[in-house]
Amino acid sequence: MNIGRQPFEAIWNGLSLAAWLVDASTLQILQANEAAARLVGRRAVDMEGMPILELAATPEDQIYWSQANTDIAAGIHSHSWVRNIRSGALVPVDRCVLAIHAPTVTDAVRCLLLTMQDRSEHEASRLELEALLSELRATLDSAADGVLTCNLHGQMRAFNQRLVHIWQVPHELLLRRDDAAIWAHMEDQVLDSEAYRVRRTAIAHEPMRESADILRLRNGMTVEQRSVPQFIRGRPAGRVYSFRDITQQSAVQADLRLAARVYESSLDAIFIADKHNAIVRINAACERLLGASVAGVIGQVAARLFAPTQNHCAFMSGVQQAWQQEGFWEGELRLRQGDDGQCSVHLSWVALRDDEGTVNQSIGFMRDLTQQQAAKQRIEELAYSDVLTGLPNGLLLAKKVAAAIDASRAIGDSFAILFLDLDRFKIVNDSLGHSFGDRVLKLVAERLQRCLRQSDMLCRSGGDEFVIHLHGADAGVAEAVARRMLDEMQYPFMLDGMEFSVQCSIGLSLFPQDGGSFEELIKQADTAMYQVKERGRGSYGFYQPQMNANLLSRMKMEHAMRQALGLGHVLVHYQPQVEIATGRIVGAEALARWTDPELGAVSPGTFIPLAEESGFIVTLGAWVMEQSIKEAAYWMSCGTPLVVSVNVSALEFRQAGFVERITALLGRYQLPAQQLELELTESVLLHDAQEMEQVLAALTSMGLKLAIDDFGTGYSSLAYLKKLAIHRLKIDRTFVSGLPDDEGDRAIVQAVVSMGRALGFSVVAEGVETQAQRLALHDMGCEYYQGYLCAPALPAAEFRARTAGPAADSKRVLQRASCLLPAAER
Repeated sequence: MNIGRQPFEAIWNGLSLAAWLVDASTLQILQANEAAARLVGRRAVDMEGMPILELAATPEDQIYWSQANTDIAAGIHSHSWVRNIRSGALVPVDRCVLAIHAPTVTDAVRCLLLTMQDRSEHEASRLELEALLSELRATLDSAADGVLTCNLHGQMRAFNQRLVHIWQVPHELLLRRDDAAIWAHMEDQVLDSEAYRVRRTAIAHEPMRESADILRLRNGMTVEQRSVPQFIRGRPAGRVYSFRDITQQSAVQADLRLAARVYESSLDAIFIADKHNAIVRINAACERLLGASVAGVIGQVAARLFAPTQNHCAFMSGVQQAWQQEGFWEGELRLRQGDDGQCSVHLSWVALRDDEGTVNQSIGFMRDLTQQQAAKQRIEELAYSDVLTGLPNGLLLAKKVAAAIDASRAIGDSFAILFLDLDRFKIVNDSLGHSFGDRVLKLVAERLQRCLRQSDMLCRSGGDEFVIHLHGADAGVAEAVARRMLDEMQYPFMLDGMEFSVQCSIGLSLFPQDGGSFEELIKQADTAMYQVKERGRGSYGFYQPQMNANLLSRMKMEHAMRQALGLGHVLVHYQPQVEIATGRIVGAEALARWTDPELGAVSPGTFIPLAEESGFIVTLGAWVMEQSIKEAAYWMSCGTPLVVSVNVSALEFRQAGFVERITALLGRYQLPAQQLELELTESVLLHDAQEMEQVLAALTSMGLKLAIDDFGTGYSSLAYLKKLAIHRLKIDRTFVSGLPDDEGDRAIVQAVVSMGRALGFSVVAEGVETQAQRLALHDMGCEYYQGYLCAPALPAAEFRARTAGPAADSKRVLQRASCLLPAAER
């Protein structure tokens, strides 16, 4: 039947189903109805001639419309998605493709009819149903009780995760869904398995019966099992079991029974009062503490047991306020005992509320504090006083200073803190013993106390350090007290028939200009005291802000120095040592050079003392020693063997295993011992002389050479030169700089050279910068020199380059090198 175009249009556009006519050969849209236009958000006329692929919103649709025409013509009916270009949303649809003859076109043209039914509401309903089911399942799994539903035949239909947890059902049983195996597992978990099996059978035979049982499981859990019939549409359909873990509740019941026994046997006194605060019960300990019979206490208002400083009504008002805020009141009170006695007790009075929150009972716990208060008083005495001297200690001083700071905010008063340290007191302890030193500290404390007013406080903070708080003192008063203390300490001490002197150094800080807290004032006074010690001890000094800046700078430099070694910022340079007569290089002194990215080139005169003071010199010296031995071994392998001289600090030299470490390094780098020279200062040789003599003997027996560095600048004791195996003396640059004109320098240098030659030592002059100095040294018989006249300390690579070549060329090379130096360096 052929339908006219107008009736077709009316039917076509009246369809609620979205429809498109598609050319079967070109796959272009021939016509679309209004429902299609609404579905995809395009006008129907705009879609005419558009490739159907433009409507494909999913990869599956694109694959379908890309098939052969014959496959497309076979049609499809499936769920899919189409995009509404106005909203940008993907719309779920029921899609159908059919091959037809279009009624409005030539019969020879085969068309495809594409229809889409909007499934948005259906999809939303499905998702809502899935969400509801998921929510119901999540609710079931979140239940505190384990739940199990069975049909009338006892077959399991559903259970939640709590049931799995309570019964500890293995995962493999859950996967198998073997009801008989799960029931058997549950029976096995019950301590009395046989009784549980009988009970479950009885429940199964009475489908309308409700039951409740208490089960004790092998894992220690106590479970309450309840079962009720399940009805669906008013008819019994199965049974619902619920399992609740009541282990804690059972324990609570047991605890309550235990609490009753504890109440009766407690050593603490306990009373129970009613809602009117009248005592209704006391335990035996309370009866003993009160010294009264139970009959004489029951019915009495609890507050009247005590003797508070305020009246009983005011006391109870405070108790009830604490109950309202925290649920309990606690504090120390005086408890009446018998007729006239009293004792201190600690009372914890707890309010007990009913379900409406009303206090209907209260319970009080009392502990006798008589012995505790006596012990506390003794502890406070010990906590706030120095055991040795009896002076206040740091804790009490901190409290006093804190009170002074609070008071000063009100009245604007000032005060001073003095930090006093006894100079070289370690010598007293080391020579005469700590017991003698402790007695000296008592004498010192007595003298210092005589210099103070009653309002001041002297405190021993530890060791040989004392801290003084000067009440209301300004700078003038503080200085006068410091002078008086120094003068008092000038007088000799007498103990056990021995007369001796003890001096001190004092640092002063002032409140408020030097700090706003006790810690700051102590720190600043301590800093000032250390500045006094660095200036020579035995004096006093006020804190200056620059002191902390210097300490901070010193701390930063020490940190940078410790990092520099690992970062490669420290290198070993080598300064040639030259034979004066021939100009031949005979050795080199190893010198550490530090170049920091921020600080630049740091002078050895700056970082070496810092390394010695901080102890880092041990690590630095060990590293320089290894680098120097390694470099000397390289020189030997190149055919230019030279003696390398390495400075050893006193701290490094006294380290345990020093000789063994040198031996190990020589062995590792295969350097003969005679190619290594250790440069020691005179201080190394004077401390623990006997022990040092043994170490030096061990080193020289290996073949090492020993040199005394900076000879003449230290103690210049000649005794060790005779006893120790010294090979060389080094004349300090301070004596060389005045040559040849300074008569004093000439005399000193000549004396050192002559003494060295007489004792069989070679002599090296340091810091030679001019030819005139070299000639003067040559005339006096000095054999070797080092200094800028030859070369400064050079990096390893540059030193190798300058010493390369035949030995005969060394003099010429060095002369040329010295000429290349700027005049200021030469």
